[in-house]
Amino acid sequence: MTTTPRRVDVLILGGAVSGGAAALLLKRERPELSVLVVEKQREFDAKVGEATTEMSALFLTRRLALWQHLEREHLPKEGLRYWFANVNVRGHADASEAGAFLRSALPAFQLRRDVLDEHVLAQAVAAGAELLRPARAIDCQVGEYDHLVTIETEAGRESVSCRWLLDATGRATFLGKRLGLIAKNEEHPTSAVWCRWKDVRHLDDFTAQAATQGGKLAGGNIGSRRLATNHYMGFGYWVWVIPLGHGETSIGIVFDRRLVSLDIAGSGRGAAYEEFLRAIPALAELLDGASMRLEDLRAYSHLAYVSRQFAGPGWALLGDAAAFLDPYYSPGLDHVGFTVEATVALVLAERDEKMRGEIAQKIATHNETFVRSYERFFRAIYQGKYYYMGEFDLLVASSLLDTAQYYIFVVIPAYRLFKRFHWMPVLGQREAFVSYHLMRIANRRFQRIAIARREAGEEGKRNHGRRISMRFDLGWNPFRMALRGLKLWAWAELDLVRLRFVRLFGKKAMPRPAEAARGASPLS
Repeated sequence: MTTTPRRVDVLILGGAVSGGAAALLLKRERPELSVLVVEKQREFDAKVGEATTEMSALFLTRRLALWQHLEREHLPKEGLRYWFANVNVRGHADASEAGAFLRSALPAFQLRRDVLDEHVLAQAVAAGAELLRPARAIDCQVGEYDHLVTIETEAGRESVSCRWLLDATGRATFLGKRLGLIAKNEEHPTSAVWCRWKDVRHLDDFTAQAATQGGKLAGGNIGSRRLATNHYMGFGYWVWVIPLGHGETSIGIVFDRRLVSLDIAGSGRGAAYEEFLRAIPALAELLDGASMRLEDLRAYSHLAYVSRQFAGPGWALLGDAAAFLDPYYSPGLDHVGFTVEATVALVLAERDEKMRGEIAQKIATHNETFVRSYERFFRAIYQGKYYYMGEFDLLVASSLLDTAQYYIFVVIPAYRLFKRFHWMPVLGQREAFVSYHLMRIANRRFQRIAIARREAGEEGKRNHGRRISMRFDLGWNPFRMALRGLKLWAWAELDLVRLRFVRLFGKKAMPRPAEAARGASPLS
């Protein structure tokens, strides 16, 4: 006897923040919808994605109404901070630094992702979503607004049919792989290894103590350095240091495999990871007396991938199930917010008889917009960026220009014009081509200048003893920061003229990076 599968309106695979948020918004917007969430883990574990931006914070606070939870369970984030080193740097006091020297004007958070995921899913269930846990999808048949999914639970297997199937399974991207849509971004060969540490020194206490001993590092800094996402930068890599609400600290290395050799696959990866971190002078100060949780050590051999299609008739990919590019700038939760908001709008539009005739065009626009956003974001921001990550003025100029445009064209409109979280992803609008080309030109010029400096033997010359303040708000500061970024760029271009003479008549040139010499550089 054949059992008729039960049917739901929306079936969501994955219950972490992407799936939980989609379920929560659907039930709040249309309580009569039947929504089933399938989550394979009995309880969520800690994962990367521990920092929000101003937009993902807006999504969490104003769209999901999680202010109370975020204030109670997580730490505020005080923007981005960058540290650089060269042979003259012995610690933080010597390192060139860029970051906010005042408290952040807009809310952002350092997150414990397992805690956030559990809370959002619990909110969705409280709103009326049904939850199967632990359970996982093992097969699916995708139709047109009619899908059949085989689910395995502890009690056995069952089949569930649905009108909408949403994939929020993260990097597993269950549906995307089944449909053959996911491809690695081979042009961006980055890897990551990370762990959580205990007893990392408190950066603000450390700088305050240094000040009492005659140091000047704490002077003039009103905000908290520790509560920023601290980046320790070098040629071909960057390191994140993120404080977590329960006293531990997340520390991860992201590197371009063309430029940095770091074994993260073998049995000795823990030792290699720790040795790499302790070789960075400023970071070594924080790790004095600290210990890492070896059981928490994790790695991804290849970070970047993207789907050729984000949605179809009755299905969609959310968050990391659709794409991932690079954790620099913490864009992951922005992507979650954008895809969830846009997908929920698609589901609700298709359920509305008045709008049903427009749904095919809406899905086409959805796909076009998100694919364009990924491609532009990669070309303008990340392609070849690791070549100049170790250059203080170049990386800071890039960050000032990138973040200023993020504020001017994304954050400020959301807060002041729309007065709510808006689903349009970064550089997704056709009209954003001007910003896209400006950022891409700047990115490529910074790469060329960085390589020229290496060839002239002047790598990292500006990486000690310099300070640049970064201040972003909803007023004029983003425009001022953009002008400062342009000024740094102009000085770097003028210095490039001098470097050409150095190359012709001065010091013996250093060998070019092997990739550039072979013509495999993004500059070729």
